[in-house]
Amino acid sequence: MFRRNKKEKKEESEDLSQFIRRSTPIESFPDEVKENYKPPVDEYNEEQLNKFNDLKDYVNNTKEYPVIESDVKAFFQNKIQDIKLQPLAEIEKVWLSDRCLFRYLKACKWVLKDATERIVLTLAWRREFGIVKLKEESSEPQEKDALLGFDDISEENETGKELLMGYDNDMRPILYLKPGRQNTQPSKRQVQHLVFMLERAIDLMDESIQDSLTLIIDFKSKHEDVDKVSSKLPPLSVGKEVLHILQTHYPERLGRALLFNMHWIAKSFLNLISPFIDPTTRSKIVYDVKDVEQYVKKDQLEKDYGGLILFRYEHEKYWPALKKLTEKKRAEKYAGIEV
Repeated sequence: MFRRNKKEKKEESEDLSQFIRRSTPIESFPDEVKENYKPPVDEYNEEQLNKFNDLKDYVNNTKEYPVIESDVKAFFQNKIQDIKLQPLAEIEKVWLSDRCLFRYLKACKWVLKDATERIVLTLAWRREFGIVKLKEESSEPQEKDALLGFDDISEENETGKELLMGYDNDMRPILYLKPGRQNTQPSKRQVQHLVFMLERAIDLMDESIQDSLTLIIDFKSKHEDVDKVSSKLPPLSVGKEVLHILQTHYPERLGRALLFNMHWIAKSFLNLISPFIDPTTRSKIVYDVKDVEQYVKKDQLEKDYGGLILFRYEHEKYWPALKKLTEKKRAEKYAGIEV
């Protein structure tokens, strides 16, 4: 006979009638939040607008870009004879939206040269990393091999250690990170997994009104339905790599990070990586969440964090549902262009 875990026994003794049972992502923005949300109006001075126009002219007039990150320095030194360049794909042109350009300018403190170099760096990195588009969207065998898709990442998420579900009060998609549900050893694939889920969070955004996300990071170390691995927290080298990717290639994408179950090991790890976290990112981290409803409505949040969603991760249900939802959102976003 199968032994029921403590959580299942506890749930049986609770009155769960008020809770919402889910095992798949929430597909649309909550009506109450959508009706009440008023996106902030961005205001720029003449100098900032001139820099934006200069950056846009550069992007529109540059015919080809590097395909690997290490070639970017040579590209800006005009030493292009030995590096591979490619023109922008239609989907990359969509990625280079006005909001994208403004994000890079803000992150680079409106230094045009820095913003230009970082955008080119990110373009090359996205090509090399394999996230310009989904593997499922490609029909060319050679191209498919260089792209990431749901099947590539599936094993990493079998325990639900990363989860997209719900929206916060500012219409940001919520990405849960649960290192205590770790099921694999440190590897490049773990980094690919996080980047893949960040890209899926962006797929769920309505970028015309909101282009950032909320992270909920749960440092709870023990989960009875997850087998132990040697380490639940990533090594410092992986933590630094992830921070570099987030701060370099996803500027202004973090709206807020809510941290739960901060035990001493988690605090020690955060203290180690804290010097590598830029001040802007640090200001968006909430370490001691007292009133969660000021950030997220209860019907958009898991029960473990003060919400009403009684979530049970079942990979065979959640992963195909996320894939289907992603494909739907991307079809809407990229309608009329060749992906």
